Parts: sequence; structure tokens; C-alpha cells
Amino acid sequence: MERKLGTARRAGFVPLARRGGFTLVELVVVLAIIGVLVAIIVPVAMGARRSAARMREVAALRAVLVAWTSYATEQQGFVLPGYKAGFQIRDENGQAIPADVYGGDAEVSKRWPWRLAPWLDQDFRRLYVGANAETLAKLQAGDRSQYFYFASLYPSFGMNSAFVGGDDLRFPSDTVLPNGATNPFARYCVTRLSMATRPQQTMVFVSSRTGATADGSLNEGYFRVDAPWLNTPTVRWAAEYDPADSASFLNVSARHGDEAVTGTVDGAVELLQVDALRDMTRWCDAAPEREWWIGK
Repeated sequence: MERKLGTARRAGFVPLARRGGFTLVELVVVLAIIGVLVAIIVPVAMGARRSAARMREVAALRAVLVAWTSYATEQQGFVLPGYKAGFQIRDENGQAIPADVYGGDAEVSKRWPWRLAPWLDQDFRRLYVGANAETLAKLQAGDRSQYFYFASLYPSFGMNSAFVGGDDLRFPSDTVLPNGATNPFARYCVTRLSMATRPQQTMVFVSSRTGATADGSLNEGYFRVDAPWLNTPTVRWAAEYDPADSASFLNVSARHGDEAVTGTVDGAVELLQVDALRDMTRWCDAAPEREWWIGK
């Protein structure tokens, strides 16, 4: 046996039991390499996830804008009102939503989501995307009466309803007021596709969020967004976007880094830096300049 071991040593072989482990230097080098790989892979993976989230939202808003345009086509060019009374709404089975629904069917029908739903094949998953998809799943699994109400409240996209479609809580969009007088605000709101002089620039929908929740937490979705200015220079967006305060940019959400997904009257969808949305010519088709409000 000793003769055989000696022969093995002379041949350059060392018995396994005699081999040493990694040295400290080797371990440090291996750990350093692993650290470098993690530093490279993790940001790439996170960036890929963020990019995928952006693309899902862009695709969803394209589908919503197709439905929005289809509605207008079937309504002789009149676009979907953002917040207005007097409409009948039906659920995904074609049944009228009960009058005693949570919050009242009148309030639910004033908001645009259930009124647009027939042109979305009653598929609310197109309105609830990304992190907001979990909100929809919880609503659908919960109380049916509350589902109707809150599904109309928290879509991922808010409508620029004061200036496109009309919002009776902002400005009435009818050309004639109930008292018979001419409505001075009507000319500022796009109520028909043919009214838009800058369809490639005037926004209909924008990524939205709200703090109007049961526990005060932020929800990435709300049915309405408001412009930097409406009819006064004092009611306006904050100086800086605050990720923790939905009121800072009046429900606009820059959830994709510092960008929001926007959709315009002509059906185009793009990502824009949230500060670029301070431009009132993107909100109001009749706005003559970036810093403008009704009555200026």
C-alpha cells in the first residue's frame, strides 16, 4: 500500500483526504464577484419589472381609448360625459344596477366607468391595471352592492372631465343653463370629437391616484383628475409632486418613476414626465397658453 501511495504522489496525485479548502483570499474574491453580479442583476430585473408595468398600463389605456372613441362614434360624435346625472347603468350581465346600491345608483351612474363598460365588453380589468388590479379583485370578491360603487370610484385612469366630456361638479358642459341663459363655460369643454382643435394634445385620461380611502392610504386609481388651474390662479397644483399626497397634483399619479401614462383625444397614448403636465394647453383645448385659467 505504501508503495502505491508513493507512486501516486510522484505522479502528481494527492489523496482527497489531504486536499485543502478555499483560502480566505479565494472566498473574498468569490463573494466580491457574487456582489458585483447581484449589483448588476437586481437593478436590471427591477427595471424590467417597471418597464413591463408601464407597457401593461399603456396597452390598457389604448383599449380604454378605443372604447371611448367607439362610444362617441355611436353617439353621433358626442363624447362620454365624465360626471353627469341622468344616465342608466347596467352590470356585466345586462341587468340594471339597483337603485338601493351602496351610495345610490344615481351617484354610481354619474361617474363614467360603468357607462363606458359596455364598450369594454364589461371587462373592468382594462380599467384596473398594475397594482390596482388587486383592488379590483378585492372588490369583486366582496359585497356586491359595494362593488358597484367602488368600481366606479377607483379606475387606474382619471378623466380630465372638467375640459373633456364635462363634469357637473366642476363646470356644467351644456350650452344652455337650466335657467335658459347661455353657458359661458361650454366653449372650454370638448363635448364632441369635432370640437377638438388640438386632438393630438388634449388629454382625456391620465394615470390617477387618491387618498380618499377607508383607511386614508393611497390607492393607485381614481375616476377624476384635475388640471393645474381651473377658474382661479390660487387653486392649483403644489410646487412639487408629493408621492405621499394625492392632492399635490390633484389626483394625477406619477407612478412610473416621475412619469404618468396619458391618453389624448386622437387616441394616442404616451408616457409624460409629470411636470410636463403643468401645461394647460394639454388640459383645455381652448387654453391659449401654458399658465392659463378660465377668466384669466
